[in-house]
Amino acid sequence: MKQSITILIILAFLALPLAAQILPSAPVDPVIDGSFGASEYPQVVQLKDMRLGYALSRNGQSLHFILEAPTTGWVSVGLGSNRMHGAHIIIGYDALSSQVISEETGRGHGHSPSSTKLLSQSAIKESAGKTTLEFSLPASNYSSGRDLRLIVAYGTQDNLRSKHLRYDSHTIAFQK
Repeated sequence: MKQSITILIILAFLALPLAAQILPSAPVDPVIDGSFGASEYPQVVQLKDMRLGYALSRNGQSLHFILEAPTTGWVSVGLGSNRMHGAHIIIGYDALSSQVISEETGRGHGHSPSSTKLLSQSAIKESAGKTTLEFSLPASNYSSGRDLRLIVAYGTQDNLRSKHLRYDSHTIAFQK
């Protein structure tokens, strides 16, 4: 009987989402609409002239990100590295006739379309000289027990290949 209870307890702990270690859950899940809503993200950091917000969903299953940059061109968030190389990059722009969001893999000082598609939801919006990229993806992809490294950047053109104007990096520390 004690052995059965021990096994059930171990299985219960294994079933808990490991991403809960990354950051606290949002009181209300962000609405993925390309807008930085008031109190939508419990964690907001200023990275040079960009504003990055992030949150763990209430159920611990999704990570939500938003990046606002002072540009009418592209914006991006790279996950898993403080450099382009090795990062899973979410990049996009809002042009007059279309909105584009792509998942890319960083290689050296460049990137190309990724064969791995992780996005659950995404939106991009340009307004008043700023472009905002917002997205969510499964938390299980980044719940390895290490800190989550990020790179953020923006450019001045509506394309996925022009060089960045500014970039910065950030590390989300796991809760201990």
